[in-house]
Amino acid sequence: MKPYKLLPITKITALFAALALLGGTTSVVASDKNGWSNQALIYILAPTLDGTSGIGPFDTEVDMDAADVFDALDGAFLGVYRGEGERFGIQLDIVSMDLKMDGEGDRGALAGEVKVEQTTVITTASWRLNKEFRLLGGALFNDLSTGISLTGPSATRQQSAGDDWVDPIVGVAYETPLGAQWDFSGSALVGGFGVGSESVVVLSGSFAYRFNHWSSLTLGYRYLDFDYEDGEGADRFKFNMKQYGPAVGVRFDF
Repeated sequence: MKPYKLLPITKITALFAALALLGGTTSVVASDKNGWSNQALIYILAPTLDGTSGIGPFDTEVDMDAADVFDALDGAFLGVYRGEGERFGIQLDIVSMDLKMDGEGDRGALAGEVKVEQTTVITTASWRLNKEFRLLGGALFNDLSTGISLTGPSATRQQSAGDDWVDPIVGVAYETPLGAQWDFSGSALVGGFGVGSESVVVLSGSFAYRFNHWSSLTLGYRYLDFDYEDGEGADRFKFNMKQYGPAVGVRFDF
C-alpha cells in the first residue's frame, strides 16, 4: 500500500463524514393539540473542517472550507422528518451524498478519480418536559465507502476502503417562539461512549422565519466534535475531526 493512494481518500472521506454528521437539527413543530404534528426540513450546510483522518498506517491533517465541499459535491440529499404528539416525539435525519474529485499518484505519473459514497442516519426519540425543553435519546448510524482509480502510460492503481458504525446518543433540545413569525431552537447531543466512536458532540442552534402556517426559512449554525478510530494496521480507519459552520433550510409543517 503506497501513501499516494491514501492521501486523497482520507481528505475527502473526512470531509464527507463531517458534512453528513453536521446534519442533525431541531426546530419548533407547529403543534396540533388534538393529535400528531409533522414537519419536514430540507437543508444545506457549509462547514469548515479541522482535524485528522487516517486509513491504514497513514494520517492526513485536514483543513478545508466550504468551497472545498461544494467543489467535490457530485450529488446529495439532506432531509429531516420530525413528528410529535402531546409529549412523545421522533426525529429522523437522513444524509445521502456522492463526492467526486480528481486524484493523482506517483508524482503526477498517474491520474484519475476519487469517489466517496455515504449514508448517515440520525434517529432520536424525544420526551417533552414542558413547552421549552425535550429530552433526546437515540442512535447515529454512519456508512462510508471510498474508492480511487488512477491510470497512467504503464500502470493502473485501484484502492477501496470503508467502514460503518453506530453511536448511541443522548441530549436535550430547547425551543421557544420569538414573536408572531420567528422562533428559536437549539439542541445538544453527546454520544459514542466507546460503542462506536470514543465520543461525539453535536451542538446546533437555528432561527426560523415563518412565511405562513405551513412553511418557514431556517438559518442556523452547527458544531460537531467527532472522535472515531477502529481496526489496526492496514484495516485501521480514523476520524478525529471538528466541523462547524452555517446551515440554511426550508421547513414544511403539516
